[in-house]
Amino acid sequence: MQAGIATSVRYDRIAIFLHWTIAFLIVTAFLLGLTVDDFPKAYKDMVVNTHSLLGVAVLFFTLIRIGWRFGHPPPPPPKSVSTWMESLSKLAHFLLYVLMLAVPLIGLPTLFYRGRGLDFGLFQVPAFLARTPEIFRPLTELHELGAYALIGLAAGHVAAALYHQWILRDALIARMVPGRGLEGAP
Repeated sequence: MQAGIATSVRYDRIAIFLHWTIAFLIVTAFLLGLTVDDFPKAYKDMVVNTHSLLGVAVLFFTLIRIGWRFGHPPPPPPKSVSTWMESLSKLAHFLLYVLMLAVPLIGLPTLFYRGRGLDFGLFQVPAFLARTPEIFRPLTELHELGAYALIGLAAGHVAAALYHQWILRDALIARMVPGRGLEGAP
């Protein structure tokens, strides 16, 4: 058994599900946002709607995750994690949560000020604001900057996890991997 594994405890199944679901939604929404202009014009409305629905899903699951986390705190860090690493981790996680809320919350008024609505399939939220370029253009820039910051911070999060896995070898990743994980872990 490697150092740190015995003291590592897994996140619960709900936290793991929410983590990976939100990660998938963020990456997919980001890629659609980056490539929306590359799609044929006939598909652009569908791509924008899908991007927007993914953003709503990120917001929804992030709110659930925050609520879940209040009642289910994260497991303690492995012994290999120094005080400064733990402080940096807490700051990074806080900023991730802020951006997971802020990016979609900026994206929604951006969408509506573009004169667009949302189609959920079973029901629609019609465009209820007049198309206002002087509002949606700066909101679009802010939304894009937030999205890049979120992806950059998430990439740093992944890099830190890989550092723990390959350099520190403290089994930190096993705490968040779906499936059985560590022996004796709940």
